[in-house]
Amino acid sequence: MTQPDMQNPTNINRKGLRYLLRAESMVAPDPVTDRALIAVIVILTFMAALTAGLVQFASVATARWQVVLASEVTVQIRPQIGRDIEIDLKHAEDLLRNVHGVTKVRIYPREETVRLLEPWLGSASVLDSLPIPRLIAVQISNDDPPDIISLSQSLTREIPGLSIDDHRTWTRRLSRIGETLIIASFAIFALVMLAVTMAIVFATRGAMAGNRAIIEVLYFIGAEDRYIARVFQFHFFSLGLVGGLIGGSLSIIVLFFLKIIAVNSDGLRETFGLGSVNVLSGPGWSVFVVTLLVVAVVAGLAALVSRITVFKTIDKFE
Repeated sequence: MTQPDMQNPTNINRKGLRYLLRAESMVAPDPVTDRALIAVIVILTFMAALTAGLVQFASVATARWQVVLASEVTVQIRPQIGRDIEIDLKHAEDLLRNVHGVTKVRIYPREETVRLLEPWLGSASVLDSLPIPRLIAVQISNDDPPDIISLSQSLTREIPGLSIDDHRTWTRRLSRIGETLIIASFAIFALVMLAVTMAIVFATRGAMAGNRAIIEVLYFIGAEDRYIARVFQFHFFSLGLVGGLIGGSLSIIVLFFLKIIAVNSDGLRETFGLGSVNVLSGPGWSVFVVTLLVVAVVAGLAALVSRITVFKTIDKFE
């Protein structure tokens, strides 16, 4: 932007000094716009931080599920005509206990197997008349696991109707779920940052339009583009920081209560594996760190976008 010629340096310098003293607060006197912008940043930061926290909890749960599935295989024995399934179960248990890498063997009682099948097949009275397969839970060493393929072949030769499920399908599915959650979280974060950028652009342009007279006087006394950009940059950085801290704090509070609910719920505790995790341990501290990073990104983005917008808009004042 070009500077106008100075006709009366003494009066201009006096005016300039007053405007320079006001310049640091020249975008502040619009509380309605500032509050609306802070509210938008609060909502967007809350969404971004909450998504990041939920993805962290889900990732921890997924990792624990994968560890559990990788350390256990399930042996299934289907009833065969002319064979006593209880004898086959005992025989399979004895064989498994002697396998290198097997740490624990547990036969599921028929009553427990019936309870597991009731939600899908109906009441226990109906299941009693069906040839229900029996299950054996086998825990294996993560450091020195047995060869599942060889084990399955040897047991199948000994006991007809036996099969082994090593949960590899479920492990792959959990891995894909974890990857999908991470990709979705990045997509949501990118959309939130785009919304923040658009809000800051419109707010900066509005603030510059509302303070055009002050900006022109600053140019009249010799202020540079960088000085004016720095004023707007500091102002919107402050708004972004305030809104980010409020939104981040709200997300931490929500995640805190969600985790308390999960820990105190028998079903959720078993599902997500949070029974032995303190509310502020494990993923809790990383949630704080990630939330602070989200707040810093939002505040920094607000400052950067406002600075760029000032430089692009200021030429229109010529």
